[in-house]
Amino acid sequence: MIARFNYFSPLGIIKIQADAIGITEVKFVDQSERDNLNPNYPAIKDAVRWLDDYFLGNVPLTYPQFHLNGTDFQQRVWQQLRQIPYGTTVTYGQLAQRLNSSPRAVGNAVGKNPILLFIPCHRILGQNGKLTGYSGGLERKKKLLAIENIKL
Repeated sequence: MIARFNYFSPLGIIKIQADAIGITEVKFVDQSERDNLNPNYPAIKDAVRWLDDYFLGNVPLTYPQFHLNGTDFQQRVWQQLRQIPYGTTVTYGQLAQRLNSSPRAVGNAVGKNPILLFIPCHRILGQNGKLTGYSGGLERKKKLLAIENIKL
């Protein structure tokens, strides 16, 4: 069974999708999808509570259950992303060192992150702390960092 919900955030519409195991996708979308399928699904409700807290400037403590599909390497990168504390950043190079990999390989895995915000790829910066790509757009990335009081 699949559940979908359109969350209307201060930064635009966020599509949340879940299956029976957990959240499978969170991404910014340009327009609302017509159907909210099973919006009372437990994982969806947990994700909405988390997003409400986050956009109020609170550090969310309880995460929804995730169901991530990716290669072993992508899974390792996404797990490392979840270890980056709220309000802090790391560079692709630093993350690559932790994973004994290259910044390019890490960047590719970060770019495939299916669950924006919850797996905080917006906290990754380029060399010398430069603001680099974000699938939700660089303006949103700047605003997300500002919500966490991260100064660039």
